[in-house]
Amino acid sequence: MDRTSAILACGVTFFLCGAICNRTRNALERAGVTVIPWLTGTEGQVLDGFLHDRLADLAMPGAAV
Repeated sequence: MDRTSAILACGVTFFLCGAICNRTRNALERAGVTVIPWLTGTEGQVLDGFLHDRLADLAMPGAAV
């Protein structure tokens, strides 16, 4: 099973990541997954940012979240 299929099989609805190729991002978004790329930080920092609506604080330089 490829990564995209594995992600979808897990029932993911939000996908938070540092970088993602356009092909994978498009496939996830077509399947209804909200993709938020270009984040930096530890897993804990990203989860905290997501839960407290502060992902913009974790955006990589030059990226908008």
